[in-house]
Amino acid sequence: MDFTEVYKQTSFLCTFSPDAKHIATAVDHRVVIRDAETLQILHLFSCLAAVDELAWAADGELILCASFSTRKGGKGAIQVFSLRDPEWGACIEEGLAGLAAVKWAPDARSVLSFSEFQLRITVWSLVDKDAAYIQYPKFSNRGYCFRPDGRYFALAERREGKDTLSIFDCDDWTILKHFPVETNDLEDLAWSPDGRFIAVWDSYLDYKILIYHPDGRRAAVYSAYDHGLGIKTVAWSPSAQFLAVGSFDGKLRLLNHLTWKPIIDLSHPTTLSFPDIAVFRETNIRSVKTGTTLDKNWVRPVEPRPRLGYEVLQPPVTLPSARADMEKPNPRKGISLIEFSADGQHIITKNDSMPNTLWVWDVINLRQVALIQQLTPIKSVEWNPVVPNMFAFTCGGSCIYVWGGPDVGCDAVEVPSANFTVSQFRWCPDGRSLLLMDTDRFCLAFLVDS
Repeated sequence: MDFTEVYKQTSFLCTFSPDAKHIATAVDHRVVIRDAETLQILHLFSCLAAVDELAWAADGELILCASFSTRKGGKGAIQVFSLRDPEWGACIEEGLAGLAAVKWAPDARSVLSFSEFQLRITVWSLVDKDAAYIQYPKFSNRGYCFRPDGRYFALAERREGKDTLSIFDCDDWTILKHFPVETNDLEDLAWSPDGRFIAVWDSYLDYKILIYHPDGRRAAVYSAYDHGLGIKTVAWSPSAQFLAVGSFDGKLRLLNHLTWKPIIDLSHPTTLSFPDIAVFRETNIRSVKTGTTLDKNWVRPVEPRPRLGYEVLQPPVTLPSARADMEKPNPRKGISLIEFSADGQHIITKNDSMPNTLWVWDVINLRQVALIQQLTPIKSVEWNPVVPNMFAFTCGGSCIYVWGGPDVGCDAVEVPSANFTVSQFRWCPDGRSLLLMDTDRFCLAFLVDS
């Protein structure tokens, strides 16, 4: 990997534009727009207050920043800037309703602002300055999504102690459908990639997931068991043929789109016994002496000054696990991560009972192909948006880890900057570089063809 110099950022507000041409960063009261290749500053915008949120419009021509804090007696403000016309700008103040969250509409010319205490959503048009109001969303940070083509908006509402779902037309924001859903306490929803179905699932206390047509007809309901904590994570495959459901019992269930029944239950045991699973265990290479009998089993990163490497093991392998405290809320157990690859042929999962371990599954053959065991807990994982068999992850240390498939293995790449901790990262939309973020700094890491 080739690394750039390190630059300032605030609160991990650092993101690529959708067209991969620019990087926007927040630095205190300013928004800095840089070239995504050279990191040269192209635009510098001043904000009314410290920036709490930063988001690109879908076409990459507009950038918004939001401040959720009180300013001069107000309750939050949104500012929008244009890259095409730096002199143009827009300012939206929520007033007494407050500002809890903000999101772009798919048309890239409308902004959704969520008031505090789930009072309402306001849709602000940047074209004609009109505003549309949607009352009583259940959440401000989840419970809503756009259909992938951007035509409709699905919103979970809570009225008179009952969960309901509303479908809105994104052209004029009129309500098209409003219907009750059979949940006790709706946790979240997700529109299928093909736009045909909406998955709705219940809170941790009930294992229930329901599939609805956008017109309100229920297509299916599924529950794996009746007692115990239920669903923790849900993800659609890119083709919409599978719905992956991760639960607190440590299993990943793949539901098919025809019968909405599981085609397989993928377990996460503490002991791996199948010999065809490649196991990559991270270890400090500097503690291994060259010439020992174990030396031939080590896969060394190609980067200079390596400290970490991987030993390739063959099952049976016993994995360390942590015992969850069931007396505390949100116990650390169950499947907390489900990530499909860009082509939908592989899945990454993580079981919170084994926070140092990643599981890699082959969707086509419905089997596990690899396991990655780290020295420290894994913080975040993300597939390359272009290269199907590559993903990156971080453990909150000085390295960024890149997986290239079972035949290539995993590389631990140390950031060549003093005291730089990779706390978060993002892939560039073109899949050629990574945006690495420390607490108050960032840099780019470019992939190099071997």
